[in-house]
Amino acid sequence: MLHRHDWVETAEEAGSGVARPEVLVADDFQGERARGAVIGTLAVKGGVRRGRDIERQIAIDHGALRFQPLVRPGWGRQGISYGPFQREAGLVLLVSITNGHNTSQGSPLPDDLARRVYRWLRGPGIDPWPGRLVSLIHAPRKRLTLRRLWWWTLSTSRTYRGSNIDENLAVGWFPSEAPINPVEEGCGFVVHAAEGENGELWARVGKQCLSAFRRLKNVHVYYVVALREQGAVYYAAADQKAHGLAAFPMMRPIAIDPFNKDEKLFAGVHQSALGQIGFRVDTRVQAVQVGRIPEFSTLFGTAHAADALVEGWPGQIAAIGGRWHFSQDAGGNLSVVDPGRPSGLIHGLLAIGAISDVCGLVCRFRDNDNFWVLKLSTLGWTLVRKQSGKEITIATGTEHALRECSTHSVQILDWNGQVSCFLDGVRLCEASVNADSVENATGVGIWKSFDSEPRWHNLEAHPCEVPIPLMAPLAAPWNQLGATLSYADGFTGTAGELDRRTSELGGGQWARTLGTGVIDVDGLGSARVRASVDRPNPGRTFYSLPWDLPGFADLEAAIEPPGERRGQDQRGRAGLLFWQDSDNYVCVTTWLDDVYQGASISVFIKRLGFEELYDAVWTNVADKVVWGKPFRMRVAFDGNRFAILIDDELVMQRSLTDIYPDDAALQILRVGLAVNWEWGDDTGSVFTSFKARR
Repeated sequence: MLHRHDWVETAEEAGSGVARPEVLVADDFQGERARGAVIGTLAVKGGVRRGRDIERQIAIDHGALRFQPLVRPGWGRQGISYGPFQREAGLVLLVSITNGHNTSQGSPLPDDLARRVYRWLRGPGIDPWPGRLVSLIHAPRKRLTLRRLWWWTLSTSRTYRGSNIDENLAVGWFPSEAPINPVEEGCGFVVHAAEGENGELWARVGKQCLSAFRRLKNVHVYYVVALREQGAVYYAAADQKAHGLAAFPMMRPIAIDPFNKDEKLFAGVHQSALGQIGFRVDTRVQAVQVGRIPEFSTLFGTAHAADALVEGWPGQIAAIGGRWHFSQDAGGNLSVVDPGRPSGLIHGLLAIGAISDVCGLVCRFRDNDNFWVLKLSTLGWTLVRKQSGKEITIATGTEHALRECSTHSVQILDWNGQVSCFLDGVRLCEASVNADSVENATGVGIWKSFDSEPRWHNLEAHPCEVPIPLMAPLAAPWNQLGATLSYADGFTGTAGELDRRTSELGGGQWARTLGTGVIDVDGLGSARVRASVDRPNPGRTFYSLPWDLPGFADLEAAIEPPGERRGQDQRGRAGLLFWQDSDNYVCVTTWLDDVYQGASISVFIKRLGFEELYDAVWTNVADKVVWGKPFRMRVAFDGNRFAILIDDELVMQRSLTDIYPDDAALQILRVGLAVNWEWGDDTGSVFTSFKARR
C-alpha cells in the first residue's frame, strides 16, 4: 500500500529555497451527488465543476465521480471541466481514473432488438425460466433496466444516429469546457478502441494524435498533462506496472507536443461512449488535481539531457546532461550527450535548409560503432541500428518525409524493449530491442550527413520514469495480494472426477458447486474439462473449496486452452470462482474463440439472485491467451475490489460498486475453478495447478 504525504514545507525545503506546488484544484469527489446533480457544484477545493451532462448521467458516490453510459453517444454531451485557466509553463493537470472500457465504441448493435432482448431474458442459461423471471421482478435495478432497453432501442441498425465512434475518453487541456471533438483540439490524451488489443493511448501532437501504444488494459490510470509556454508534455502511470505504463508513484513520459498555442484552457475529463456491443459499464474518476508545479515550469521540465541548440548545432556544454561529445562515422557527424541512464522519450524540433539535407535523431548510443539513429530527409526516413560498426536497416519508408520551410517534431519512445519513432505525431515504425543492448548505451543526440545543414532546436531526453507530481494526497492504490498459501493442488495422485477430491495442500474437499459439466483429474498433473468440439461443456460449471476468510481471497490457476491454433472451432472459457451462495457469486474466466481476433478476460457477476448478463465486464488481452499455450491467471478480490493478472501482468481492475453502487460486499465463502458459458461453451480447457492465498 502506497501513501503520499500532504504538501507541507519541511525545514530542509525552506532552507534550500525549494518552491512548493501551488494547488489550484483538488477534487476527490467526497460526498454523494445524484445523477444529473454534479455540474455546477463546488469542487472540494478550487472552484466550480463545469462541463456538460446532457443526459443527466454524471453522479458522485463512494468517493469517485461516475460517468454512466450515454443513450446517444457523442462528444460534447458528457464531461467535467475546471477553469478556465491562462496557459503558463508549469500548469499541470493530474487525473486519477478507471475508464469504463478502453475499447468502448458508439455503433449499431450487431444483432436485432428481439434477439438481444431474448438473450438478456435468458441470461447465461443456468437458472430455470420461472426462477429467473421472479428474480427479475424483485431485482432492485429496474431504472437501469429500462434505460438499457431504451439504449438498445435507439442502437439498432435502423435507429442509430450519427457516425461510428471509436474514441471514447479524452483527458487534458481543451479550449472549451465541453469540446466537440477533442481528437482535433487541445492538449490531451485520447483513448481509442483497439478491438482485440483493447485500448490505444493517443496524445495530441500538432494536428495529429500520436499513438503511444496499443494494448492499454482496463486498469486504473493516472494521466498527467503539463503545459508549456507552447504545447505540453504527457505522462501516464498505473497502480502497478502494466503494459505501456509505469507503476505509481512513478510515471512514464508518453509524448511532447511543441505546437499548441491555445491561451485559454479548461482542464477536463470527457466521455463520448461507454461499453461495447450493448454492454454497459461506468467510468470512475477518483481525483482531479490542477496546480502550478515549479519543476515543470522550466524549459525542459523532467528532462535529464537537453539543449536549446540556439544556433542549430551544439556548443560545448549541454543545458542539462553535461558535455557534448563530437565524432564522425562513415556517413556523417555525431553530437551526443550522455545522461548516464536510459531515456524513455527523446524529442527535437527540426527544420531543414536544403532539399538534400539528411539528418537524424540518435538514441542508445554506446560508442561510434554501437547506436541507433532515425534518419530523415525529404525523400523519407530510415531507422538504422549500428552494431559493432555495421549498419543494419531496421525499417524504412517514403510515405512520410521532411518538408522544406517547415518545422517538424521528431520523437522516439524507448520503453520496455520497444523503440517507436514519430514524425509530427505520425508513427513511422516500431522495433523490438534486445534487453542487453541497453547496458551502457545511454547517449542521445543528433546526426547529420557531411553535406547537410539542418537546424535542430530544443533537443530533450527524459528518463523512462519520473515521479508523479501530486498536488494533494491521493487515495492509496489497492495492491493487495495474498501472502499465505491456504490451498494448492497440482492434480497428481489418484485419477478421477474432481468432485470429492482432497486438495494436495490445505486438505480441502473439492465439490461441484454449480452446473452439470465435469472436470476430470488424470492424476499426472492435469484437471481437464470433459468436453470436445463435438460435445462442449454443458453450460456454466463450478468446482469449489470451502473458504473461511470472507473478506479476501487471492486465487491463481495455470490454464491451457484447448486446441492448437485458430480455425479448429476450439473455445476456452476457463477461470476462477468466488462464491457466496447460489444467488451471489463472481467468476473470472477466459474467452477464446475463432469468431474474434484476440482473447479476453471476462467477469460475470450474479447479485441478489439475478444476473444482468450485459453487466459483464472484460478486458481484451490480444495474444496473451492463445490455443494450446499455458498461462497463469491470478485474481485478488476483497469482496468489492479486484485485480486480475495474466502471467503477472496487470490486465484489469474494478470494484463491484463501480457496477452496483448500492450492493454490499460479496462474502467469499467458497473459492475454486470456473468453466463459463459466454456465447459458447468450453471444449476442453486444462487446469494444471490451483492456488488459494490469504
